[in-house]
Amino acid sequence: MKKTAKVLLAGLLISFLGALPLGTLNVTAFDIAASQGLFSAFWFAVAVVLVELLVVRLTIYGNERFQLTTRFTNYLFAFGIIFLAYLGISSFMEAAQVSEVGSKAKLLPKINSTFVLGLLLSALNPLQIPFWMTWTKVLSSKGILMKSKTSYNFYLLGIGSGTLIGLGIFISLGKYVFTDYEKYSTVTNSLLGLLYLGFSFYLLFLLLKKRLNLKLQ
Repeated sequence: MKKTAKVLLAGLLISFLGALPLGTLNVTAFDIAASQGLFSAFWFAVAVVLVELLVVRLTIYGNERFQLTTRFTNYLFAFGIIFLAYLGISSFMEAAQVSEVGSKAKLLPKINSTFVLGLLLSALNPLQIPFWMTWTKVLSSKGILMKSKTSYNFYLLGIGSGTLIGLGIFISLGKYVFTDYEKYSTVTNSLLGLLYLGFSFYLLFLLLKKRLNLKLQ
């Protein structure tokens, strides 16, 4: 019982602390809660957690069973860069439309729900794969994460709970603290655009750096 509680707490703390620094997921959850309400923000958070749990479940198999080819990671980086750049441009376009207030989900013609937006934003984040592969290795090496179905299930439960709690804080801030969204929509959309574009350029930098290192080797 102590072992399961320990692995649950470890997963919860890692995912919760990882969800707190400002990033594309939590800030988008904040924006959706402020502009569309709790229901839309909740489904966005659920989609993010589902993708995260799938990634963690794959990383549990370890490097011997789960190998990411260079080509696959390059594609993931490329799609992530393009998608974030598109969200950034959409945010700036929305900020320029003073008479209209909407969310990123409404601006994208192929995305009709915040659930799908959450799936895409989370799935196209290549940084979470090495993040969870590293933590899974660390917890396994320390004997916290055991090779058993029960241990894995509690680990996933802790991760899902931690991410939901972390995103829930931003959702609550967006819904109950940031109440005058229309008044500040231009500013918030501009900041979101900078965040999306900034992270897009960061991923581009990492991709170019990775390809350069491969060529040098």
